[in-house]
Amino acid sequence: MAVYTSLSATQINDFLSVNKRSAVIHYQGISAGIENSNYRINTLEGEFILTLYEHFTLKELQPYLKLLQKLGQLHHYYPAPTPLTVQQLVNKPAALFKCLSGESVTRPNNIHIKAVGVALAQLHLSSSQLDFSQTNPKGIKWMGQAALRLSPYLSSDDALLLNSEMQYQQAVVVSGLEQGGIHADLFRDNVLFTGNQLSGFLDFYAACYDTFLIDIAITLNDWCVDEQGVFDWDKSSIFIQAYQTIRLLSEAEQLALPLFLRRACLRFWLSRLEHQTRQKAGALVLEKSPEIFKQLLLQHRAVNL
Repeated sequence: MAVYTSLSATQINDFLSVNKRSAVIHYQGISAGIENSNYRINTLEGEFILTLYEHFTLKELQPYLKLLQKLGQLHHYYPAPTPLTVQQLVNKPAALFKCLSGESVTRPNNIHIKAVGVALAQLHLSSSQLDFSQTNPKGIKWMGQAALRLSPYLSSDDALLLNSEMQYQQAVVVSGLEQGGIHADLFRDNVLFTGNQLSGFLDFYAACYDTFLIDIAITLNDWCVDEQGVFDWDKSSIFIQAYQTIRLLSEAEQLALPLFLRRACLRFWLSRLEHQTRQKAGALVLEKSPEIFKQLLLQHRAVNL
């Protein structure tokens, strides 16, 4: 979540009145996230999230909104925010969501990690019931293109690292990995907890069809890292064990996991570098450092050369 487009109380009230909602008592922009503009809105009816989509047309947005509606029908596994209404606001698509209970955790304990592992496995198993028709737009082809665009802006050492990892990833061919619908962005700030109880998954706008293993690797690279940015293999084992209580990893998946941990680092190193190059001045955004994933990539390379 973030705020690129500033909205006034009048604009928000006009949006709410069209949808027969009560007027705003208080509203505030949300800085977390990097793609859309988001506001937390307090009304007499309760709390809502208003999302203004900065990069989607209404047509492009429809598959994601349909996915959220279907996820809402499977809420006993992973509550997801269901869109209450969608319409244009300041010439951009906007959706209103009821706030889910809970908060994201910055320092997950083992119970949190187990809960996320179980819920992600349930999502993967139920993905055939959902509409994840879009192939991953940030797959290996995109990584190669992004690497070419970004290399001139990097230090010589970083450019050398990027080129080396890109060559490795493009040279390795892995087959026999199960595919389906994935979240593709299951970071700590996209999961809500009430105490130790998982209460919601957020931000399905990167959801797509790809290998389950890349989803697992993306999640491990955020949930199983300590405050110094060091990957915690014990927590990784706890996550994998919890995941496998629902869905067993194949032998091919287990062997390929080190490769995909590196690939997930590469994907977010590149996307965060790219985001830095197109950051809008004055936007209320919590900037996420590319350096985190560069350092994590170096750790994974050290144990898997």
